[in-house]
Amino acid sequence: MTFTLRHLPFAICVLMSPLAAQTAESPPVITRPGLSLRDALTASLRDNPALRVNETVIEQRSGFLDQTAGAFDWNTFATVAATENRTPLAPVIPGSTPTAHSHGLTYTAGVSRLLRNGVVLRPNAAVSVDDQVSPVSSAAGRSSVNFEILVPLLRGLGRDSTGAVEAAARGDVKVAKLLYQHALSTQAFNTAVSYWSSRAADDAYLVQRDVERSAARLVESTKVLVDSRIFPPAYLLQAEANLREKRTVRINAELESRSARFTLGQQLGLAPEQIAETPAPNDGFPPVTEAGALTSDAMRTPMIRRALVARADYVASQESLVPLNLLARQAQIDLKPRLDLTVSAGYRGLSNDDNATDPLRERMTGGNGLVGLSLDWPFNNSYQRGLLRERRANIAQVEAQTIQLSQLIAGQVLLALEQVRLRADAVRSAQDTVDLSKRALAAQYEQLKTGDGTILDVISLENISSGARIRYINAHASYATALAQLRFTLGLIFKETGIAGASLSLEDLTTQPAL
Repeated sequence: MTFTLRHLPFAICVLMSPLAAQTAESPPVITRPGLSLRDALTASLRDNPALRVNETVIEQRSGFLDQTAGAFDWNTFATVAATENRTPLAPVIPGSTPTAHSHGLTYTAGVSRLLRNGVVLRPNAAVSVDDQVSPVSSAAGRSSVNFEILVPLLRGLGRDSTGAVEAAARGDVKVAKLLYQHALSTQAFNTAVSYWSSRAADDAYLVQRDVERSAARLVESTKVLVDSRIFPPAYLLQAEANLREKRTVRINAELESRSARFTLGQQLGLAPEQIAETPAPNDGFPPVTEAGALTSDAMRTPMIRRALVARADYVASQESLVPLNLLARQAQIDLKPRLDLTVSAGYRGLSNDDNATDPLRERMTGGNGLVGLSLDWPFNNSYQRGLLRERRANIAQVEAQTIQLSQLIAGQVLLALEQVRLRADAVRSAQDTVDLSKRALAAQYEQLKTGDGTILDVISLENISSGARIRYINAHASYATALAQLRFTLGLIFKETGIAGASLSLEDLTTQPAL
């Protein structure tokens, strides 16, 4: 068949119709089995090693709490001592070396406990038995049974001083659990961002792959027309240059797709040898919904207040002031002199033999008592004054950091609200651009069939169409990320706001939060 100018419209229509159909199609969808967002979040929160750091912090602070609580445990003590003594005496007969020979047994047993108010309890029993063998044989046993109490008088009975470290440690455990909850939210948000980035990179790669294939078909079609002398040779050069450019863009898109997939694998907490096999995201981008009421000016202040109540990091910053105030109170109390009252009451016994237990049951007296005061007063107390100064500075620092965090959260909430609104508009605008570029490309093919257009016009509109499709994919991914970021900034990634991470359940990160 010989081509003539009157065959030009028909030839172009037949040879380039696959190109037009391919270029005008909707953004491709990955159909192979992959990973849902819900499964990705579950795997990330279960396996990511970054969360184990926060778990170990909870364990460390819980261990320190156990240490401080151990100071208030009951303690049992006991001592046993046997003695053997030989003492030379003055000689009664010249030349003799008389000695006093004695042996004894002493034992003590009791329990003690430091109460959280600083009072020390110490019930105990002590027995001493001595046997004088020579020169005069005698034996005597003595016993005492006492209940001792030590009471601090000048430090609020010691409650704010003795129990402060344990109370502060308990507050630190609570703060650690809150920070762990925030780490869970952060990890969930980062995983969602990586998930949508990987999905967008995959879709963009498929678009560029299809564009490259279309460019290859354009080269083949143009070559046929050039060989038939319908198109000049310059058209073939233009088509081949366009193919080389599209191939370069496709290679870059493929690299970005692989990079995003590997980043997702890291977020999932996969083992190093498994990252290369990270499954592809297969959830579609969330549909765009109206956010007028959510993003209205009247909702800005309520949303900020909502975030300050729900954000675990802000609550943790506030709660961290509790142990700091306890320790500062302790340092202030300990500036006072230490004045302790000691009270002891008990019984005493006596026996005339060397039996180790007779003193506890023979000739027991009535009650004996002791009351005493002890004073410990460092004049300058420089260490305690410096400690108080340091702890007050720590409080001031955390208070300032809490204010800064509230301002940061407010800015994040305002930005997240604007992002949801504007990203939704960007998706709608990008969709309109895709539709218009399809219509323009179709019209250009009609002009080409009638001989009024050129291949350069087709290539130009094809670039516009593919660029519009890529921008639509990126805009939709940004909208999905904006939804997740809004929930993160509001502290609403999890349904429950408790501090026990195991009880938290994920919210839907692809929908707007309820008002």
